[in-house]
Amino acid sequence: MSGSAAEKYERFVASWFASWADELVTRADLQPGSTVLDLACGTGIVSRAAGPLLGPDGAIVAADLNTDMLAEARRHPVADAPIQWRRADAADLPFGAETFDAVLCQQGLQFFPDRAAAVGEIHRVLRPDGVAAVSVWRSAEHNPYIAALADGLGRHVSADARETMLAPCCLGDPDELRELFVDAGFSSVDVHAVTIEREPMDAIAAIGGNLAALPIADQITAMDPAARERLIDDIVDALADHIDNGRLTSPNRAHVALAKR
Repeated sequence: MSGSAAEKYERFVASWFASWADELVTRADLQPGSTVLDLACGTGIVSRAAGPLLGPDGAIVAADLNTDMLAEARRHPVADAPIQWRRADAADLPFGAETFDAVLCQQGLQFFPDRAAAVGEIHRVLRPDGVAAVSVWRSAEHNPYIAALADGLGRHVSADARETMLAPCCLGDPDELRELFVDAGFSSVDVHAVTIEREPMDAIAAIGGNLAALPIADQITAMDPAARERLIDDIVDALADHIDNGRLTSPNRAHVALAKR
């Protein structure tokens, strides 16, 4: 449980999100030499996937509001493409109009306080024919791993802890997602339901690691060790259908929106 929130995010979440980053940049069809904005970049997982596709003639601007995430991101090199790390508010981007060929945003849009303003900014900074590729989790009923963690937190910690775990799934309606981009003036919007099977991993380590990377990690750390163990055991029991010989595999389901300016 030790380390900063950004360090724990990189340690415990980056490996989970790496396959999704590959999926996102592939669907965006990034071309060598393109200029890309990685919005809500976190510790740079998407930028690391994009760099080799863009090459030395391309460029990445990786932006996040959280300075600790940016500091952690700078510790991890991005191959091939030059990169700038910038602190930026998604609803008021500090970039000129028609600056980028593509804007990528992995699991960030659902957390923006003003989603409409953020999507409007994405539209503004894209060049004509530029593409926005944005992923958000589908609802918890489609994501048994997230649902199991949320239900366990609700039983053993608090109702607020449960809601914190469910927050990533709050933009699970594909029509709501599509409408954000249509209303912002994008010429075409396609929303794809995508499933990626999580690589097998030790179930206890995976669950404990994800709990450590939550915003409420300090609250979980403060639990009596026996109570925390009961929490993890309860989550393991809920995921029994996805665990074989102690190894967890779980389908992760998201919507990926591809919007053309």
